Amino acid sequence: MKIAIAIAAIFCARFLVAAWFYPGQDGDLAWQQWLGQQVMQAHQLPTHLGAETFTAAGAHWVPQEWAFSLAVASTLPKGHFGVLAVAATLAAAFALLLTAFRSYRRGASTFAVALTTIFAGFAMLQSFGVRAQIFGWLALALVLLLLDLETPFVFLAIPIVALWANVHASALVAPAIVGAWAVGTWIEDRAWTERVERNFVLTFGCVLAVFMTPLLWKLPVYAVGLETSSIRHAISEWQPSDIFFAAFSGGVLPLIAICAYFGIAAPRERWRDGMQFALVCVMAFAAVRHLPLAALVLAPMAAQRLTTAIPAQARLNAILHERFSEGLVFAASALSVVLIVVSLTKVPAIAGVALPRNAVSALSKSSGVHNLYCEDFAWCSLALGHANLRTFVDGRCDPFPPQVWDDYLAVERVSPRWSGVLDRYAVDSVLVKGGRPLAQALALRPGWRVFYRDAKYEIFVRDGLRTASR
Repeated sequence: MKIAIAIAAIFCARFLVAAWFYPGQDGDLAWQQWLGQQVMQAHQLPTHLGAETFTAAGAHWVPQEWAFSLAVASTLPKGHFGVLAVAATLAAAFALLLTAFRSYRRGASTFAVALTTIFAGFAMLQSFGVRAQIFGWLALALVLLLLDLETPFVFLAIPIVALWANVHASALVAPAIVGAWAVGTWIEDRAWTERVERNFVLTFGCVLAVFMTPLLWKLPVYAVGLETSSIRHAISEWQPSDIFFAAFSGGVLPLIAICAYFGIAAPRERWRDGMQFALVCVMAFAAVRHLPLAALVLAPMAAQRLTTAIPAQARLNAILHERFSEGLVFAASALSVVLIVVSLTKVPAIAGVALPRNAVSALSKSSGVHNLYCEDFAWCSLALGHANLRTFVDGRCDPFPPQVWDDYLAVERVSPRWSGVLDRYAVDSVLVKGGRPLAQALALRPGWRVFYRDAKYEIFVRDGLRTASR
């Protein structure tokens, strides 16, 4: 475990640096801050999109990240975002450590624990941010640990899943994972034993837990609907995994390969692991956003099976237990932490502000109410804080109807009908990144002119078109 802790410290440093500078990188924080403020003012969750969008006002909305949005609204405007950044970092780090502990508890060798911890950390790296789903990683790690312990304390998983559901809709994977464990237990015991009954009762409890939110039945319906939503193709996190995605090829795929090569079946957890293995493999291939969750499930399985191939008594493990080797690993870990912090804080994309805040602010100061189209829909989240800016599509994305998404993509891809879409929706301002195809097309289009320009972004406005003031 000592070496696993050193490895986790390296990932923790990387997570913390990314989290600390996160407000300048992710426009989603803007709509979450806006949502949190709306909830605090109205003392209830919104159920529909409002006049802040001109394409889908009145569309049904399930604000499933409401609790996280309250946290953002309580910290970001007051200069206390660092608290939330540290909390997200610790959630990811503890999820990784709990996964390593599960490997250690299964009797995995030092080398196997260290290697699979690296794979799990790598699977988490690209998806990490100060985001609601990060706290879901910790919740899943806790649930998996309780399953491994096989004690009555396993029922603590139910309140954990309930808390998870109030933070993020990914909580719906919990009943599936617990259910797979219960089915595997039933197959192993070949009878309705006490532990089989306990695991099925736990599964039912986890199903009920996902309804224990202010959204009630709407949350699971929303989460299931996302799996078949027509907007998935427009969101990178929902794309199927492939070898070109580093978190898959360098994180989850090696864990799958180890389990498959050395045998999914293990003497003690053969069917329980097998059922969970099948489930998370489907999840991992189905969508990029499932990769960290899959890694948390797979890492202890892979470590246990790798230990079969490289026993704890092997010379490799003996070397790792020597004081000199341990000291060398910890020294390398400390040096890596320092280098990560120093190097990343000097990278402009991390240390600087990468979002078009100045561009949006400049447009908000112009007269009239503007119908704003953003080349990256997350940028339009920044407009939600300005009363005279209305969005085509913003970072909330899920509630916007498929037709709106089709029209949005037609403009973003500069398809033959792009200008017709802007005309039909009476779009009078477009935020783009300088030099991109859409910026070039607007520059050549009569009636459009540059209103704002900086080193990265441009805003084009349409002459002679102004939407009515509110």
